[in-house]
Amino acid sequence: MRGKLVFLGLLSMQLTSTGMRATEKTNTWPLQSNSVIQTTALDIYRQYLSSHKKIAAGENPDLETVNRVGNQVIVAVKDYYKGKGAAKELEGFFWEINFIEERKADAWCFPGGKIAVYSSLLPVTQSEGSLAAVLAHEIAHVVLKHGDIRMKQYLKQYLGGKDLAASLAANPLETKDFFRMAYANGDYVGVIRGFDTKDEMAADELGAILTAMAGYKAQEAVVFLERMIWFRNTGRTPEYVLSHPIDEKRTERLKEIVDDIARKYYRPISKN
Repeated sequence: MRGKLVFLGLLSMQLTSTGMRATEKTNTWPLQSNSVIQTTALDIYRQYLSSHKKIAAGENPDLETVNRVGNQVIVAVKDYYKGKGAAKELEGFFWEINFIEERKADAWCFPGGKIAVYSSLLPVTQSEGSLAAVLAHEIAHVVLKHGDIRMKQYLKQYLGGKDLAASLAANPLETKDFFRMAYANGDYVGVIRGFDTKDEMAADELGAILTAMAGYKAQEAVVFLERMIWFRNTGRTPEYVLSHPIDEKRTERLKEIVDDIARKYYRPISKN
């Protein structure tokens, strides 16, 4: 395991130093159909759940909050794509939220709508609105296919140029490690490589839209980013920041658009 960690850590540094960007055009290189991507994600998600403590009803009062806020965001995602006439983008999504007992402050979403929220994230988000902003941001990365593009790059450069199914057949453990890294899975065992800044900004924008459509203030996304910058400046950087690099440029750009997003997309939470 030690050798594996060293290898993956060096690989992450190499990926950063070579300037690989998740926004580069890689459409000429095959990844795999959505069904194979989602099946792989489900397999890794199930493996993760089998080795971590899922918080059950009655064990932590935050579970109800996580499920309620998460489901509101999921409804917003469905409505957003339906409104665009693009509901097919969510084909194969069977949404699932699990609340995990974990010291790390993080959350993530896999293709197919498989979501994990860590218990230590709630003291960091501090409000339902900020929690909604985090979940909306994570989902935005998935539906915008940022992880798909990174996985294409890894397959081409580090996994012998195979498509995903062939790579899994030939090197299942290594391929799954790259898959975790591509989708910024919090259980990845190496040095976490954050998303590209342009991808983060795209996820910021869509995430703010989904937050507003879920019934929360779109400005909560800015509040959360500013809180993460504060934590970073105090030397207490939450794990979430490791896979989602945060800087003043992102925050300022989001501030420029968030009020317009709120006016256009906000809808109050239904009392029914």
